Amino acid sequence: MKTKIILLLAMIVIALEPILAADFAAAVAAGKITVTFHGTGGSSGDSVEVVVAKTAKSGADLELTIASGTRLRNGFASAQNMVIAAVQGQKMGERSYLPTSVIRVEDTPKTYVLDAYCTDFEKENPSSQSEFQLGKVDPILVCILSDASYLSTQAKQATVWIYTDKTSYSHVNAKFAVSRSDWDAAAAIVRKRSDKRSGN
Repeated sequence: MKTKIILLLAMIVIALEPILAADFAAAVAAGKITVTFHGTGGSSGDSVEVVVAKTAKSGADLELTIASGTRLRNGFASAQNMVIAAVQGQKMGERSYLPTSVIRVEDTPKTYVLDAYCTDFEKENPSSQSEFQLGKVDPILVCILSDASYLSTQAKQATVWIYTDKTSYSHVNAKFAVSRSDWDAAAAIVRKRSDKRSGN
């Protein structure tokens, strides 16, 4: 009976351990977490995974938010860099994840799936061997990705390339299939942001 009570108390203590909310980039800069970004072999959508675990500096478990518009630098110069749109969820299996918009960091490494998009049209697509370094938040991409959040994956990717590479519809379709309607919706978002920047 005493053993059961002790185990119950231990479980309660663990459950009551504090969880600190923080910014993902700030936690990386402070050395509170270890991070590895890698590609999944895709160019758009669920195309990046991040493996995270806390370090001794973090103390308590962390619940992190990662800013939309955060750029990722590809370790291969010939392949595209990427930008994060959102956290999709914690990876549970080869093709499944538990939906969540935050990254929970504990002692045991966890893998999270990220909604991310390529930013260098003329380069090769990232591969599953691609590893990325955390970059800065691009304020224009923050706005563009927010405006494009309701669009299809193809339209979101088109929106990013229109902004980063000033690509044309025909040029993109030679490599990446996107419908005319998706392209027009993407172009309208970038044009709106450009007008706001120029004061029109």
